[in-house]
Amino acid sequence: MECPHLSSSVCMTVDPTRFPNGSPSSWCCSVCRSNKSPWVCLTCLSVHCGRKT
Repeated sequence: MECPHLSSSVCMTVDPTRFPNGSPSSWCCSVCRSNKSPWVCLTCLSVHCGRKT
């Protein structure tokens, strides 16, 4: 999915060797180990979840 709001304002390169393995549906939060609504921090590449902590 592409976000039209970021196309011209964000430019970054992610090292694919540091990116989490597998598809997003297989990622687990690094804090609570939940696999619900996973997302990855584009600065440190840690996986987190959508739950409010």
